[in-house]
Amino acid sequence: MPGASRTRSGSWTPGASPARPRRWNLAWLGLATAATAAAAVVVITTTTGSPALVRPHQSPPVASAPMSTQQILLAAATTAQTRSDSGTYWHLKSEYSGRGGKRTFPKRLNETWVGRDGQAWVASEAGDSVYKVKGRKSFLLADNQVTFAQIQQLPTDPEELKAWIFDKIDNGDGDVDPTARDWFAASSLTTLLGELPAPPEVRAAAYRALATMPIVKSTGPANDSLNRPGEGLEISDLGVDMKVIIDPDSSLVLGSSYRSGKDGKIFKEGTTTVLTSEWTDNLPPLVPAPKPTGPARG
Repeated sequence: MPGASRTRSGSWTPGASPARPRRWNLAWLGLATAATAAAAVVVITTTTGSPALVRPHQSPPVASAPMSTQQILLAAATTAQTRSDSGTYWHLKSEYSGRGGKRTFPKRLNETWVGRDGQAWVASEAGDSVYKVKGRKSFLLADNQVTFAQIQQLPTDPEELKAWIFDKIDNGDGDVDPTARDWFAASSLTTLLGELPAPPEVRAAAYRALATMPIVKSTGPANDSLNRPGEGLEISDLGVDMKVIIDPDSSLVLGSSYRSGKDGKIFKEGTTTVLTSEWTDNLPPLVPAPKPTGPARG
């Protein structure tokens, strides 16, 4: 995820590293209650001669109170803990667009399949096949490259997971300013949830850790750029605002956007839409890796 001083993203290049609305339970009428309600119906003939139904003493429905930030995150944690992590390949497909200053970056689509041994495949330009990448894939978390094996060993206790991230984050040229540590930690936890093949217990811990951070606040129901419904969250601090849309029913991060600026002036902004983040046993047809292009030698 992008940070105040640099872009923080799970995207990577070969050889380097880069709700649904809440499903409320309806209290259905039992048979006895339904029979009583039916008996209470009065039939009145209108001036047009057609019958109208009137239900006396019928109270208007009571609107459910909106869920708090903690309730949303803890509900997502409960779901995350039961999500399956079986499969041969971690399949991630995401789309990013943004701008910095006066420069607008073209929309970029990233799609990878990563095996448990770190071997990776990337979608070909045609999009219906893949090619193998040299070396082993690593993931970017809290400004550090982490391997698949390291992700599996992340703490499953929320406070310990936050401590691990606090210990790792830096802005590329030293430790992060203490006043910015909470923002970077929350951003890193969101990256973990949206892009990394973390075990269910680690994903649950990440949601529970976010639930303890005051800078993470609910903004209510929201739709992502693909109009998929979810719950909106805002992580705002030090002039950097990040908006995240999660689906508590599946514990998936649907997308995020960020904006940094000061005194009304925007320095950087971008949007990431997570199209797919799942384990799968299926790998598209394999094709040869494209030949590198560059200036001719001679």
